[in-house]
Amino acid sequence: MLDWPNVLVAEPECDVAATLVILRLTPIGLFPVPALTRPLLAGLRSVMTARYLSRYRRARPLDAPRLPYHEAAGCMRGLLRTAEARLGGARNPLDASSFGECLAARFTRITGVPVTLPPRPR
Repeated sequence: MLDWPNVLVAEPECDVAATLVILRLTPIGLFPVPALTRPLLAGLRSVMTARYLSRYRRARPLDAPRLPYHEAAGCMRGLLRTAEARLGGARNPLDASSFGECLAARFTRITGVPVTLPPRPR
């Protein structure tokens, strides 16, 4: 299945960076897993991310310096969607969650540029 609204022709690093953003930053509370297993999942997050990168690199080489660029771009796409959703009354649990703040923090860590988002809906 193709995700046509979000289709993008880009380097492999772009897809890997998008996956890293999801693995690293999606709030654990949004995963469809029992509440008791969420702390375990949170603790394993860095292991899963490292394993994903390791397996990907075995299958195909990556240009490591390009990853931060694409990760920042992925964060920016998410920040734009989050801001638009919040200003329009976010109905999607992801847009109403702390995901936007996580994206903003990661984007700032990579680029040094601070980000301010509209407040989360109550």
